[in-house]
Amino acid sequence: MNEKGNQYALAALKDRRATLAGEITYLKRQLAWAQNQLDHVDACLTIFEPGFDPAKIGQKLVRKRVKLFRQGELGRLIIDALRRAGKPLGPHEIVTALLEAGGHGESARPSLGPRVRGNLAYQVRRGTVKSTGAGKSVTWALCA
Repeated sequence: MNEKGNQYALAALKDRRATLAGEITYLKRQLAWAQNQLDHVDACLTIFEPGFDPAKIGQKLVRKRVKLFRQGELGRLIIDALRRAGKPLGPHEIVTALLEAGGHGESARPSLGPRVRGNLAYQVRRGTVKSTGAGKSVTWALCA
């Protein structure tokens, strides 16, 4: 192929490489800062408890938040799903409706369930939806 035919591919690859190199530099700076902060905390621990080994303290799992929806979008989609159904729905049915409406795959289901339950609790406090039943048999419907 000639060089003219590859110019867009080359430009895209160069742009992608520049972006990744910038991200790596940023992450290295973040890592250096976090390591410095950890060293300071370890020093404070040994001041308060001489002979203490900070390495004996376990690590906490950092959970990265996955943004599936914009601000307020989840609540609107839940209300829309209940409105379209025209009958009370269980949490599993609501999640299924949201996955279909949002275009998310089944891989989003585990993280979506707790968010839907939290948003439904918020909607109850606002008086938008009401629940019937308890536990696994709970259903949600729009308030009249």
